[in-house]
Amino acid sequence: MAELDVLKVEPFGPLDALYAAVRRCAPQVAVTRARVSEEYGIPKLGTVGVLELRLHVSYRGRQARRIRWDGEADAYVWASGPDYRVQLPADPEQAAMWVGRALGAPVAPAPSGG
Repeated sequence: MAELDVLKVEPFGPLDALYAAVRRCAPQVAVTRARVSEEYGIPKLGTVGVLELRLHVSYRGRQARRIRWDGEADAYVWASGPDYRVQLPADPEQAAMWVGRALGAPVAPAPSGG
């Protein structure tokens, strides 16, 4: 079997959790996961392009924005838009509420498990 025939599966990660939370807490927000090219400057090597997973969110006529997971800070971070580099809560449900409010979408807290 050729290497290209093998299905590549990634483990469920923080952006997947936020994706699900946004769908629950702010269902009118359009949300997608996508890999985008990010460029990093590395001393003595120059600029290197890497595909990074990002969450893209938008609501109605507002410009789409991106969110990334910062593993060092253990928090979600706006990767574009007016809040660029501003941290969101690490808890996906709380972050989803912030995302919905930032975009002006109606939000509803997720039902408590119990």
